[in-house]
Amino acid sequence: MKPLSNELKYFLYGSVFLGFSSAYSLLVPVMIVPYIIQTVGLSNYGLSVIAFSTTFFLSLIIDYGYNITGVNSLSKSKSTKEKGAIITRIIFTKAIICLFLFILFGITLITIPYLKEHWLLFSLSMIIPVSSIFNLNWAIQGLQMIKPLSGISILNKTIYLLGIFLFVKIPEDYIYINFIFGIGILVAGFYSILLIKRRIPLPAIKFTFSDFISEINESIHYFVSNISIYVSTSLYPIILGFFVSVEIVGVFAAVEKLYNVMRAPFSIYINLMLPRVSFVVEKSLRKAIQSIKETYIFVIGFILIQIMVVIGFQEGIVRYFVKDYFDLSIHLLQTACVGIVIVLFNCPLYLLLVAMDKRKAIMRTFLFVPIVGVITCLFLSKFYGAKGAFYTIIFIEFCYVVSLLLLYYKEYRKS
Repeated sequence: MKPLSNELKYFLYGSVFLGFSSAYSLLVPVMIVPYIIQTVGLSNYGLSVIAFSTTFFLSLIIDYGYNITGVNSLSKSKSTKEKGAIITRIIFTKAIICLFLFILFGITLITIPYLKEHWLLFSLSMIIPVSSIFNLNWAIQGLQMIKPLSGISILNKTIYLLGIFLFVKIPEDYIYINFIFGIGILVAGFYSILLIKRRIPLPAIKFTFSDFISEINESIHYFVSNISIYVSTSLYPIILGFFVSVEIVGVFAAVEKLYNVMRAPFSIYINLMLPRVSFVVEKSLRKAIQSIKETYIFVIGFILIQIMVVIGFQEGIVRYFVKDYFDLSIHLLQTACVGIVIVLFNCPLYLLLVAMDKRKAIMRTFLFVPIVGVITCLFLSKFYGAKGAFYTIIFIEFCYVVSLLLLYYKEYRKS
């Protein structure tokens, strides 16, 4: 029997740990959301969700694309001293961005009546962007500390799980939901620092304003891409709401969540393989492609099995999540499976291009395609309702495949 390659050993080892932690992370909301709604009430939960969405968006700004550039920089760096300096600089940069956002938050808290009315909820929720400073999953990932990365994720979600059941007891406790979520990230972040310091030193460095600007410029392309995707996809339910009832928007949102769960294996694969492929591609593009070929076949197999299970049990799945509009929900779920098949093609292309650090080209793609998506959603939602909004998601996935494929062949010819 042919022995397993190093790439395959790394993939299989990492898949076990990251797969388990990801499954656990997906299970936690399923366990606590019904309890939260029952305890605090639907209206209070809605207020909490609004505050979460607002502060989570701020945390995306603080993360600023370092989940990609940080991983790439650490993977390509050859000395432990340089790795430590990279981590320290990024922490300082995120802290400065957070300071600016807090000043802006203070101004809006005074001037916007809605925020003034719910000032305590939003103030406590601001721990979420603060926790982003110390969320060092990108550093653990870049250092290829796969087992600790899995443990950190489990620690984070466990604190959130226990905190909700211990401290959310009456309707007025809804103000603590987001605070507990942020505490979980914060504690896991401090633990991450201890783990990193065991492997490499985190030096105290002189950090000037010019260094801050340099770090900002380094990651701006991925930052723009992430924000563009987040904003555009968040608009789909809003656009749909102009043409259909609130109930149908709810059906769309429920099936979209199922679609995102089905998409999770792709994120796991990219998180696992990005540092490895980033390192290999520095030596040889062909070896990087071979590394993806060796490992991605397992992802393809898993996704195809997942789709067959979903199609086979589609009625039971839909009835568990959605009580009304059964036929519509079935149709949307089947459409979602088509989208997952398309993502099979764009995932390895995206991974390779990110590892090659083609940030400008990726930014152009992830700016243009979401704009096309918003325009398409306006037209399709008007004529086809929730089906049209989901057709937009599928169309956008196809656009990403075409754009990334063209970009790949362009870069491959250069090499």
